Amino acid sequence: MKIEQRKEIQNERFRRVARLKKQKGELSLIESGAVLGAGALVALVVYMAVPFVRNMVAAHQFKSEASMFHTGIQNATLNDADFSAESLSTLAKNHAFDAAGARMASDYSSVTGMFGGSVTASVGKVTNANDAMVVSYPVPAAVCSMATSALVNTFPQVVVNSTTIFSPTTTYSSSAAGTACTSSGAVATIQLYTTRS
Repeated sequence: MKIEQRKEIQNERFRRVARLKKQKGELSLIESGAVLGAGALVALVVYMAVPFVRNMVAAHQFKSEASMFHTGIQNATLNDADFSAESLSTLAKNHAFDAAGARMASDYSSVTGMFGGSVTASVGKVTNANDAMVVSYPVPAAVCSMATSALVNTFPQVVVNSTTIFSPTTTYSSSAAGTACTSSGAVATIQLYTTRS
């Protein structure tokens, strides 16, 4: 009986040791597969979310720069009767586009947008001749779609790819803005009108 008791005691010890090993973090094949599957699912979610987050950050930066250009233009032309004598160069010399930093040419002849492409400025009309400066800015279509709703709170008129999405006579519609932003492919040109008011 003693031999059988010893065998039983040894078997019990082996079972306890096996349980302890399992409890110390070792996973079974099925558990390992489940952990790998969950990890793959998390990686997929991150992969899908990164472009959206990147576009949101870019849209925020663009809205900020556009608002700074708006304020810069108003400050640079404070004492002018209208905008007829203004150009990108005169506005740049008067620090209207300082927000662009190193993207502004040292001779004030051009400004490069934060997404590449040339930013232009010309005289335009919202209500009367020469009552506005129009800044044309090329942006990715996704950034355009995410930014327009905020831009119409700053600018009295906004045109996207030749479609007026907001003006004194046009009510803003996110549907119309989205359609206009994607109408020219991957890059949209937003025209932002700055007036005295």
